[in-house]
Amino acid sequence: MLSIRSYAARTGRTLLMAGVLGGALSACASSGAKPAAEPESAVRVLPPDDTPPPPPVDGMPSGFRTAFTAADARARAAVYSNQCVATIVRMRAAGSFGPAAAAPKLVYCERTADGVPLGGVFDVDSAFTRARRLMVVRLDGARPRYTGAVDSVRVAQEAKLVRDITREVTPGMTKLGRVFRVVPMLQADGTLEAWVIPWPSLLRTAVLGGDIAMVRAADGRLRRIVDRTATWKVVPVATSGPVVLTSTEHDVPAVADLVVARGLADQGREVTVTTAVARSALVSGIDPTSGARLVWQHTLVTK
Repeated sequence: MLSIRSYAARTGRTLLMAGVLGGALSACASSGAKPAAEPESAVRVLPPDDTPPPPPVDGMPSGFRTAFTAADARARAAVYSNQCVATIVRMRAAGSFGPAAAAPKLVYCERTADGVPLGGVFDVDSAFTRARRLMVVRLDGARPRYTGAVDSVRVAQEAKLVRDITREVTPGMTKLGRVFRVVPMLQADGTLEAWVIPWPSLLRTAVLGGDIAMVRAADGRLRRIVDRTATWKVVPVATSGPVVLTSTEHDVPAVADLVVARGLADQGREVTVTTAVARSALVSGIDPTSGARLVWQHTLVTK
């Protein structure tokens, strides 16, 4: 779980990066629509068993867009968390939540179902049963206090998940000299995931691949659902001009790759992410799902 003091000491700079799926607390460690159900009366006409399905209209492989959209949603969650955490750290230091020395030290970030960005600070008891002294503001406009309901039990669960994952991965990351952040993400089906997002340790570099995702199993243990530890790759990033990021993934880029892409795009850079299957560029447009002003344009890679 991110301590304001340790965050400021370790980074000393404003984080980049926008979107979210659910509550997002953020941890730093250094070396660290569900689609609407079809009516039961709906009738589907299926092709005969020996008839192959028609190819996608745009030529992209079946399932590519769905998988890409899911990865990008997680990337936007991480990017939003970066922005939110940096903002709340500054606000806490400025006394927005009372005297900085006495204000709660953990950071809370979330975007409501109708898109309102929220952020705040809180404490938690040693058993992580409920967030305490939770103070929340809207991050749009003049930062007014948020008076709506916040699930303090879920906030505490997220805090515990971040703490436990940080403890588990820190020894290995320390041995490899890697920096990372842990971002919890609440999925539409209620599943609470947390993603270990690589963080560059050098200026003008980015880390592609290397991300890890975990959930808490029914027995309370952590279970890895994604592990790209072996694909961690540090790449240089020029200070100007278009950026092409070459993913180590074969078809859909890693969440970490899309975090880098979104962060650079927020700085006004032209960004393209490539895999063996597709070239995906962020271009101007309106995403009908998230309302974002950049959308992905995919082009099939021909052999």
